[in-house]
Amino acid sequence: MNYLKSMDRRERMLAIAILNGVFIITMFFEWGGGGLRAWDADASWLVFVVALIAGLMALADAFDYEVPRMPGTGVMAYLTSITLWYVVFSLMDIHDQSWGIIASLIVAALSTIVATMTWYADRSGS
Repeated sequence: MNYLKSMDRRERMLAIAILNGVFIITMFFEWGGGGLRAWDADASWLVFVVALIAGLMALADAFDYEVPRMPGTGVMAYLTSITLWYVVFSLMDIHDQSWGIIASLIVAALSTIVATMTWYADRSGS
């Protein structure tokens, strides 16, 4: 955690963008037995769009491009947390978990932690 606190805002935004990109890649990995992937679920396209928007918002913020009419870090932290909830609910639903869902859980948790810490730092002014 000390490493995350020592990162400046731009590095955290780049980390969030990269982690959301890695989450999108892990959606193609095997999540369950028998070759079950995240793309086999009905709402997978929605989580893909959410992760893509959160990653693009973080990337835009990292390079000082303002996203109009949205509080960037709050919306980005919320969207990133949706990916974490999707993986947690998938863990409860899939009985024969594979390594892909564990990788997705780790990436989604890291991304949510960094996004929430960035949002909290922006709110508190530190």
